[in-house]
Amino acid sequence: MKKQVGIFVPFILVAIAISSCSAPRSILTSGKVLPKNQVRFGKNTTFNISSAPIERSIKGSMDLAENVSSSDTVIYNNQIANLNSAVMAYCLDPIGYNTETFFRYGLGHRLDMGFRNTGGANAFDMMYQFMGSNKNCNESGPSTTLRVTGGFYGSIGAQYSWHNYRFVNFYKFDKIQKLFGLEMERKDITIPLVFSKSFGPEERVGCFSFGLVYSHSFINYKISPKNIYSEEIIANVPRELLLPVSGKTQFDAYGTFINIKLGKKYVFFNFSLAAYYQNYGRYPMLGGSNVLLKGISIVPSYGMQFNIFPKTKKKVDEGIQI
Repeated sequence: MKKQVGIFVPFILVAIAISSCSAPRSILTSGKVLPKNQVRFGKNTTFNISSAPIERSIKGSMDLAENVSSSDTVIYNNQIANLNSAVMAYCLDPIGYNTETFFRYGLGHRLDMGFRNTGGANAFDMMYQFMGSNKNCNESGPSTTLRVTGGFYGSIGAQYSWHNYRFVNFYKFDKIQKLFGLEMERKDITIPLVFSKSFGPEERVGCFSFGLVYSHSFINYKISPKNIYSEEIIANVPRELLLPVSGKTQFDAYGTFINIKLGKKYVFFNFSLAAYYQNYGRYPMLGGSNVLLKGISIVPSYGMQFNIFPKTKKKVDEGIQI
């Protein structure tokens, strides 16, 4: 008696919504980099909504919604092929949210650098400011025009991020990874171009930012099933275990964003919205099939940031003491 595959995709999609692991793609910086020795740190919540995994996951859920059982032997068919495509789409651009922590430091010479951790992904970046003043708000003089109108700033940077993909540790969902024996590594190089308009002198009470983003991703994956067998072609001939599939690929993504920062001097609230288009390319799957993935990703985020300013040296009056 043949048992059906023990996978319930709608339940799995709930797990996807609970947590996910994606490359850091929210843009919460402004066109003004941190002045020398200034420190900024904070915490954000970032959402990732992608059209590619939604389409593939819905198709997989419709196919497997009624197949709830456990089996040591899985026979490859269209249902498993659709689920394989859904899992790959989710790995490339997961649907869900992450909590992100970040730290930035002003290096001087219009440069700053930062680190952030988003779920299981890590990223280092550097930004260079090519437009506008690079003073902190404590150094803005009371008689300057910037005190009334605020300045306009521009910067460009580069970010390198990496992570080894792992499914969330959630009941039944980790079985999908074991079923396909899926391993994936992803590395991204991201180049943001950011412009911002200050609210008050030197972003003392916040700013409005906007810009463009380009990223290039490197994907290395392997699918090594342990118990997925080919369909029976000839009667009484044993089914064969499907051969492993591996591949390396690259793809580009193009995006735009807006964000707003509101607060005062030491504490700010951030709100950001980014949108990306990417053609992920074609990926070989089990059973000699392949899947072509492309789509749009929407990345809203919000959070808080805190500033620590360097100590200012007090000027000593040079007078003659009597």
